[in-house]
Amino acid sequence: MQWTTEVELPKSEIRVDWKTKLAFIGSCFAENMAEKFTRFKFRTCVNPFGIVYNPLSVANMFERISKKSLYSEKEIFSDGENFYSWDFHGKFASKDSDRCLQQMNDALLTAHAYLQSVDVVFVTLGTAFCYFLNESGAVVSNCHRQDAKLFSRKLLSVDQVSSALERSVQTLQSLNPRVQVVFTVSPLRHLKDGAHGNQISKSTLLLAVERTVQKLKNVEYFPSYEIVMDELRDYRFYAADMIHLSSTAEDYIFEKCGQVYLNSSVRENLQKLDAFLKSAEHRIVNSDSLKLRAFAEKSLATAKILESEIEGLDLKTEIRHFESFL
Repeated sequence: MQWTTEVELPKSEIRVDWKTKLAFIGSCFAENMAEKFTRFKFRTCVNPFGIVYNPLSVANMFERISKKSLYSEKEIFSDGENFYSWDFHGKFASKDSDRCLQQMNDALLTAHAYLQSVDVVFVTLGTAFCYFLNESGAVVSNCHRQDAKLFSRKLLSVDQVSSALERSVQTLQSLNPRVQVVFTVSPLRHLKDGAHGNQISKSTLLLAVERTVQKLKNVEYFPSYEIVMDELRDYRFYAADMIHLSSTAEDYIFEKCGQVYLNSSVRENLQKLDAFLKSAEHRIVNSDSLKLRAFAEKSLATAKILESEIEGLDLKTEIRHFESFL
């Protein structure tokens, strides 16, 4: 007896291995998926400007990166304690304006260099609602908990979202003609929009993505949203806040993603690597133990075997870790 409605996975010619350069852009769900790939030592770039929820901000970010358009002092503001940018996540905030600008511009330049040779960019869209500055009309990526009176909140149309997505793809392809783009819609609900508002927002994103995929080359869609809604439609797959996904659900979606973009050989190597990484993640209680030395020697040998067997795999961090116990 089948207990779930299984979502048909898309067919894709994209193949990801340890030589592939990946970028993950968008909502916090993009970061959740990126963590899985990063843990397994795939080459990743994750949200260079921090978490971005709406498609307009994503498009603007790609354009700034593509043009290497550095930020200036007039583009940041202070709340009396820290300096911020409306385009960046709060982790870039600083009490020093020069430090704030340095962090942001370093991230922009690093992203420019990476995206010039990236193979696949995964873009996860969170919401079709945007906040705009009343003073200038500019869209903001992050309100930084500033006075709500500074902003106007609007729901983008399908046309506006699809236009932003097309801009994003065209910008990426102008920077790197061979790049592949995979869009997905975050299954995390934005309940501040209300249950109905969240559905309208997600529907807008889904319609716009479908239009973009049909129109442009080297653009695909991965059904993260549908997998959660149809295969995992149970609160046991959510975290305690009943909005974010549990680690079990994230693992499930990562496995589904692997079925689409990883060949059987890569998936087999993932299992070997997972066993090694679990041992590497063990908490060390007694660093002077003779057993630890034997464990470190065995782990070092395993790491070197894995690197020799899996082309592109880099375990330098783990090798240094185990060498420190010898």
